[in-house]
Amino acid sequence: MTLLDPAKSLAYLIYLGYTNDPATALRVTRKRTVDVKKQQSDRHVFQCFVFGPKNAGKSSLLSSFVGRPFQNSHGSSSYQSYTVNAVDQLRGTKKTLILHEILEDDVKQFLSSKESLAACDVAVFVYDSSDEYSLKRASEFLMDVARRGEDTGYGVPCLFVAAKDDLGSYPMAIRDSEAVIICRELKIDAPIRISVKKREMNNIFWRIVNAAERCHLSVPETEYGRNMKQYRRIVNRSLVFASVGAAAAVVALAAYRAYASRKSHSAS
Repeated sequence: MTLLDPAKSLAYLIYLGYTNDPATALRVTRKRTVDVKKQQSDRHVFQCFVFGPKNAGKSSLLSSFVGRPFQNSHGSSSYQSYTVNAVDQLRGTKKTLILHEILEDDVKQFLSSKESLAACDVAVFVYDSSDEYSLKRASEFLMDVARRGEDTGYGVPCLFVAAKDDLGSYPMAIRDSEAVIICRELKIDAPIRISVKKREMNNIFWRIVNAAERCHLSVPETEYGRNMKQYRRIVNRSLVFASVGAAAAVVALAAYRAYASRKSHSAS
């Protein structure tokens, strides 16, 4: 609640009798764009947006995070869900991870806002590894988020998660190669295979937190983004050459004026 509505949290604290300076009750962290430039994050709380098509396994992933038993049938959720838990890290430290499920039907509207990814530390894209269409939809969401991040400057680390690894109706060799190609093209890690049903989670929550901490890595890069980077490099290089050329012209003009002045004095 504090992450989503800090003002309300402060109001509740005061209502419950908190008498110290309200500003000391919350820890304000630096902007995520600064974390990316410094290539590290000192946050203790990370928010992960979970994307994916219907029946991909998003709800099961969120439920397993808080220890709820696996259910074969979840039904379609009509509202966005949150789950929160602590994740053990190396050297005995703990980080708080918030999983925020983005419904398939809400993705387009959600990404329409320029600030849609501003509060996101890491994005996860879940697909049913036994369903070719599920992989296609998840990859489309991944591409949409990658492009939105490039357009707005809020690029985030992304992880591809192959859920329902216990199922196998979609040929494994084909599904693996297609998913790996997608990840390779966007320069992110290979898909993480999990099975909530068998409780084979492959350290997924630790990996999510680790990706959030190493915020400069696993940020997808589309062909559009690469072209824009190259274009900006060319423009910057041209500006440098233009500046050097202008400076040289100024120096040459000053030298000529000095020469002309000396020649005029010697002539007189």
